[in-house]
Amino acid sequence: MLTPDSSATFTTTVVIAGISIVLGMLLLLIIVFYCFGKIVSEMEGKSSKGKKKNKNSTITEITQATPVPVQQSAVNAPAVGQGISPEAVAVISAAIAEYEGSSVVITGIRALRVRKTASRNPWAAAAVSDNARSF
Repeated sequence: MLTPDSSATFTTTVVIAGISIVLGMLLLLIIVFYCFGKIVSEMEGKSSKGKKKNKNSTITEITQATPVPVQQSAVNAPAVGQGISPEAVAVISAAIAEYEGSSVVITGIRALRVRKTASRNPWAAAAVSDNARSF
């Protein structure tokens, strides 16, 4: 029958070998992910060079374009809520139009009251928010 070796030398050798193997594999994984990150960033750098040129040419085209005079009309002006300056309405309208495209029509902007959900903890509030979201 075999008897287990419980000497201090054997136990120390096993512990050091185990830690060495774990740290060696961790170092190997770090090197693999580092190389993978370098490869991906180089590939993205090559593909984004063409995009950067297009952005720069678009910016120069925009800066060289002639300004269009703004016409004030009551029909196209969005409704302004209490305490909202016309400049803020213009900025918000421009941001929404840029995000949504030219097909969006802004009919009004108003301030919303923010309700505090102090009665719920943040995790419960996130769950309610996630479950109440439309499909």
